Amino acid sequence: MMGIRGRIALAISFVTALAVVVLGLAVHHIAAVERDRQALAYQDGLLSSALQVYQRDGQLALGAQLDDSTLPAELSREVAKGRSGTYISGGGDPRVWAATEVEGGKVLSVAAPYPDRDPVQTAMDKALVVAGAATVALMAVVAWFVAQSLSRRLRRSAAAARRIAAGGPPDAEALAAGGRDEVAELGRSVHHMAMSLAARVEAEREFTADVAHELRTPVAGLVASAELLPHPRAVEMVQERAQTMRSLVEDLLEVSRLDSGVERAQLDPVELPSLVRGIVKRARGQRGVDDVAVAVVGEGRIVATDARRVERILVNILANAAKHGKPPIEVTVDGTRIVVRDHGGGYPPELMDQGPRRFRTAAPERGTGHGLGLTIAVGQAVVLGARLEFGTAEGGGAEAVLDLPEAEDEPEERPVVRRATAPGP
Repeated sequence: MMGIRGRIALAISFVTALAVVVLGLAVHHIAAVERDRQALAYQDGLLSSALQVYQRDGQLALGAQLDDSTLPAELSREVAKGRSGTYISGGGDPRVWAATEVEGGKVLSVAAPYPDRDPVQTAMDKALVVAGAATVALMAVVAWFVAQSLSRRLRRSAAAARRIAAGGPPDAEALAAGGRDEVAELGRSVHHMAMSLAARVEAEREFTADVAHELRTPVAGLVASAELLPHPRAVEMVQERAQTMRSLVEDLLEVSRLDSGVERAQLDPVELPSLVRGIVKRARGQRGVDDVAVAVVGEGRIVATDARRVERILVNILANAAKHGKPPIEVTVDGTRIVVRDHGGGYPPELMDQGPRRFRTAAPERGTGHGLGLTIAVGQAVVLGARLEFGTAEGGGAEAVLDLPEAEDEPEERPVVRRATAPGP
């Protein structure tokens, strides 16, 4: 697919070539008309001289002929009307003619060869072709550089916009371009929009962190005070609600830290199947996680990762599967890939298209919740330099795939792919 710089260069080159062709044809036509005019004028002057000699001496001079049988019919009709005339004949022997009527009803005429191709005309046509080709080539080069400059500025604005969309800080140098043209205006508009969005995101992050910090102390006091209540059922109910609120506050604090970009993974080589089995064993009986089967495909692989963050990701995915899906929950370790599948209705299309979003739960049939578990899982995957995908398993059910870098690979921060669907059975 041709880019904008190629299209601009092609358009300018095409317009230049069209202008050169039109100009060349116009010059060729004007030169041909002028050549014909000069040839006819010359023959008319020659006829005048021959007529003077004939009228004075009765002699034919300057190649003049009386009643030439090869005189073109068009010129004969013109002379028959009592007028002198000139004419250029074509055919195999093109000639330029001039004729007039003399005494006795005879026709005096002069003629000269008139070739279709004139050396001067041919040389001029060749010069026009060379000059036109050089002009088109020069304009194509100039158009390419002009389009390159325009395309570079547009690409910088597009790259800055993608960086903002990925959650990075706006590039003021790329967006706040100088100049007064439309591209510069677009860059400035995107810059202002990016700064406004960045300010709003930062304000939201700070608000989330502040709220979480402010709630942590009263929630801790509420949990402690609940233990002093005399009625066992009241103690149980208050403690349950307080623990739920504490979990929410802790999740909010974790989301705030992930959003701020200050989290760093402590990478250590670990044997992945053993790590997953330990995580699943510790997760059983917590947050509704019970029926979980672990399978390992092939030999176990060594990965460079932060075991604590991998556990945080898998526990949240398992809790989500236990709460919103249906058993059994299957965990498969294949190389550096961990696949968690349940047999429920699957992730909703919005989650696979846009990714998890805080305080937005799944479809009603998948239960209720505050939507922070998978959001935290995605954030922790980014910190690990891993890839986390949400999709539909073959045969139905929700499927989450976590790809981890191997121990020998230098971990890099890779984007989180939020759409991953497998074909149905």
